[in-house]
Order: sequence, then structure tokens, then C-alpha cells
Amino acid sequence: MKKIVIALLLLTTMFVTKTYGQSTKEKAEAVAAEFNKEKNKIKEKNGVTTETHTVVEAKPDFRDDVTTYAGKYELNGDGDHIVLKYRNNNWEGDYIQVQDNTEMKKGTLTNIQIESALLTATINYTDGKTARIEGVFINRFKNGEKIPGLGIREVLDLSNGLLVNKAFYKRVEN
Repeated sequence: MKKIVIALLLLTTMFVTKTYGQSTKEKAEAVAAEFNKEKNKIKEKNGVTTETHTVVEAKPDFRDDVTTYAGKYELNGDGDHIVLKYRNNNWEGDYIQVQDNTEMKKGTLTNIQIESALLTATINYTDGKTARIEGVFINRFKNGEKIPGLGIREVLDLSNGLLVNKAFYKRVEN
């Protein structure tokens, strides 16, 4: 019986260490990998077959100076964006949505922490709700083209009403 208990404790310790013992760098790499995708499309029209192959690979954008992550990150060109600022040794952030060509501040990012390209924060929405977000600063490579940005995973309230578990915000300004 003692051997079984010891074996179970060892297995539990190994599982917990493997799952929760990730360094922030390993976690950033794991979150970035969630933004990888590959698409194959085959169309046939009038006897002509057209094949399209798209590969999107995301790699964490590790930087020595985390203040260089400050900037504006936009979602799909729709105008919805996140603005990160570094002032007086402190991070500030806003979550902005665009509705009817008008920018509306939907929330403020607080408790912002950035380490090894990994971002954690809380969005405090203007209606009083809060949401914890986690993201990673990544370079996406779409068919070889480099696109820097911020990959966010968690549920966000977007202006078109959709709730998503991950979204890519392209860096548009420093």
C-alpha cells in the first residue's frame, strides 16, 4: 500500500510540474502556437481546378526591453484596437471599439504584466464588468510575410457582438 501511495504522489508531482511548472517563456511559446494554422482550398469551375495553400505560423516576439511593446494593436482592420502605453515605470492600456465610425472606449486594461512576450491583464469594462485576458506578442508569418502583433486568448466582447476565445491584433503604431 505504501508503494502505491508513493507512486501516486510521484505521478501527481510530475503532472503538476509539467502542467503548472512552465516558465513564462515556455508558456509564451505554447500560447503563440495556438495561433498557427494551415488551410488548403480546392475549387473546381468549368473543369479547371484551382488549389490554394495558406500557412500561418506564429512565433513569440521576445525582446530584452519590454517597453518596446507599447503601441496600438488593431483587430482585423475593423477599427477595434488595444492601446498599450508605458509611462512612469507603469503600464496603461485602453480597449477601444469602433461603432458607426465612432471610437468608444469600452474598457481600461489594469494589472498589466509583461514577461517573456507574455501579457496578462484585466479589462475593466465601462459597464462595470471585468475580464481576465492573456496574450502573447507574436510575429505571424503568413506565406512568408512577417506581421507583428498581439495574440489574445480569452473571451472578449467585440463590437460585432461576437465572443471569441482568441483574436489577433496587428500592430499598427508604435
